[in-house]
Formats: sequence, structure tokens, C-alpha cells
Amino acid sequence: MKSPNKHITIKDWLIFFVSTCLIFLSSLLLVVSGAVFFLIRLAKSKPLLFFTSIFVLIISAVLIRWTVIPISWRAQADSVYVIIRDGDNLSQIIGRLKQANLITDGTGLLILAEMLNQDQHIRAGKYNFKKGMTLYALLLELFKGKVILKDVTIPEGSTAVEIAGILKRELQMDPVGFVRVTENGTIAKSMDLPVLNLEGYLFPETYKLTWGISPEKVARIMVEQFQKVFSDSLRNRARDINLSVSEVVTLASLIEAEAKEEKERAIISAVYHNRLKLGMLLQSCPTVTYGLPEIDRALALEDLKRDSPYNTYIYPGLPPGPICNPGKASIIAALYPADVDYLFFVSQGNGSHIFSRTLAEHNRAKNIIKQTQKKQT
Repeated sequence: MKSPNKHITIKDWLIFFVSTCLIFLSSLLLVVSGAVFFLIRLAKSKPLLFFTSIFVLIISAVLIRWTVIPISWRAQADSVYVIIRDGDNLSQIIGRLKQANLITDGTGLLILAEMLNQDQHIRAGKYNFKKGMTLYALLLELFKGKVILKDVTIPEGSTAVEIAGILKRELQMDPVGFVRVTENGTIAKSMDLPVLNLEGYLFPETYKLTWGISPEKVARIMVEQFQKVFSDSLRNRARDINLSVSEVVTLASLIEAEAKEEKERAIISAVYHNRLKLGMLLQSCPTVTYGLPEIDRALALEDLKRDSPYNTYIYPGLPPGPICNPGKASIIAALYPADVDYLFFVSQGNGSHIFSRTLAEHNRAKNIIKQTQKKQT
């Protein structure tokens, strides 16, 4: 005869759960009581071993707290960004972590850093700390330098002041500090540049940079890129045409400022080369604009008469230095001008130019452009 089916009820599960909990708590109490009893006996018989055991237990608890238990998370978001700046020591970094509400006390971080002997090796940059991290994991992020990189593009023809504005916008860098670095002759000399100003040598490129990087470090990265681009073969070409590196860069900056179409770079270069050989004034409007930084409008005729070492309508030869930071194409154009005998060019207003051999041709070109512009309006 079959026994009747018995169904397990909620009451049965509840009794099972309570019984299990009581057995577990009883076992835990028994273990704790045994441990306390053992420690009491140990304290009476072997006090040194007792205190050593207590010390080990405390250290173990602290290490578990630092390496296993997540830090108390008070931020609303699941991740927090912290920017560590160049030159920050560990105390300053702890201050930034406190400001971000990641930690309340930096003692544990200081001790961990000291234990790992890593307190002086933290990379500047922007860090992303996520919810659930332990103090040890946070410290490892700092030690490994897991910073967020940002692509920062410096367009060809940018001036040092314009680059400073880009760095402020992209990396919150102090623009005044960056400009001061570019005007520091000692820094230029330390990079083997025979100039007092880095204008022209801050190579336009897309760089992977970090938040918190120093202005000097950024400037050095850009100059190092220039030195890579301006290879030995280009230096040899400069010597062949009797130009110094600084003269090539200065001429390239004029070409960069004038040329809007790639095909015209070498032709504009030829115009400048031809005028320099004949001892003619270069009469480059961008040089006048660079020498008058307070002007934020189009040049007027009277501006061409204003005294400035960069005014190539007044002073013969190249200006005293570059007027922007040229790209490789303009540097190549400065070294390899087109084989033409043009001496003049005028902008058509659409990015292209009309080139002329004589002043009469040049004046006719200007009149044609004026008439065309009048018809368009």
C-alpha cells in the first residue's frame, strides 16, 4: 500500500531555515568562545605570543579592509573622474581624492603607498575611479598610470597663443602659463633650438595628451615632433640653398599663412625666394598682422605703415622669426620652391591667388578681382 504524498509547506521551509541559522550561530559562538578561551590562556602563559597574535589579527583585518572591502561610495554617479597634475605629491593627490569624496582619510593610502614603495611614481592625468573599487585597487590605478588620453589637434598655421587657447579648451590648461613657456629662451635652448621663442617649432599635429600635463611638457612634445619631421635630409637641403633652419621655418610660416590651396604652396614660396634674391620687400600682410596682435580686424592701408619688426612692408628680408607654426607641406615648399619667375600674388577671395611677373600685371590682376567682387555684390 502506497503512502500518501506529503507536500513541503512554507512552514516546513521556515522551520528548516531557522534551525540552520541556529546551528550556524551556535557553531560560530562555539568557535568564538574557544578562540577567546584560547587567547585568555595564551595571555596568561605566553603574553608575547598573545600580543603578537592580536597584532597579526589587527593587521589582517586592516589589510582585508583595504584589499577586499570596497571603499565607501558617496558619489551619485557610478564613476568619478579625478585629475592629477604634473608635480603633485601623494599628499596633494590624497587631497584631490578627498575633494572627489572618494576617501575621507588618507592614512590608509599613505601606508599602502609606503608599503609598496610607490609614492613618487604617479603619472599626471585624468583617472576614472569606479564604484566597488577597494583602496588597494584605487592605488594600483594610480601606480599603473591608467590615465584617460585625449586627442588634441593643433591645426597647421596656429600661433602659440591660438595653441594655448586650444589646450585650455581641451585640457583646461592655463593658457598664460603655456605662452610663457613658449617665450622662455632657456627652455628653447634646452631643446637645442637656436631661438628665444618656440613660435614656429610647435609642430601642428594630433597628439594624445593627458589632463594635468604641464605646459612645458606639452611644448617639449611638440618641439620633439618638429625635430623628427625636420629630418637630416631637410637640413641638408637647407644648407644647399644657403638657409638656416630658423630661416626655413620663418619662410614656411609665411607660406602657411598665405597658402589655402595645396598646389599653390610651392608657387608662393617661389615668389618669396625671388623677391629675397632681388632684395625686394616681401610685403606679406600676415607678417603685419602678427606684429600688431592688438588688431582684431582686417588690415587697413595705414596699418602697413606702422612700425613693427615684423612689418615686411617696411623692413627688408624675412621677419625676425616665424609668425605661426607651419606644417610639413609648407616646410617642404620653403625648401623646394616652384621653378617660376613670379614676383607678385593677390588673393581672389576664394582661397586661390593670381600670380604676376610685373607690377603692371599685378595691378591689372587686382583691378580684375575688384570688378569681379563688385559684380557679385
